[in-house]
Amino acid sequence: MDEKLKIKFIPYEVLKNKRTRDLISDLKKNTIIIVDAKLMPREEARLIRAAMKKISSKFSGIELNSLELSEIKKDKTWSDVIKEKIIEIILGKKRGMTIIGPADIIKKIEKDPTDLLLFMK
Repeated sequence: MDEKLKIKFIPYEVLKNKRTRDLISDLKKNTIIIVDAKLMPREEARLIRAAMKKISSKFSGIELNSLELSEIKKDKTWSDVIKEKIIEIILGKKRGMTIIGPADIIKKIEKDPTDLLLFMK
């Protein structure tokens, strides 16, 4: 396993076309992945399942958390909700960000209503 920590920024559009095993391979090489969108629940589940299959003495799994921009604004009107849905449909992704990292490097990813805080070991 590589000793150096790397951070990789991946556009959601690229992530959708990347194979799960390629992501797991990056994570096994001490890479923290930051995606420019909130992953869909099925995408998170697929990634977690794939990571669990690869757990070994050299790879202890992943930590993952997402922040959705629509969760930040509390007092939303119906027009805000409709506007968010239209943007989501046009962009094909939920606006926000996702952090994914190897569990042996990341202690936890804490979610505050407006940000994500990464605790490293």
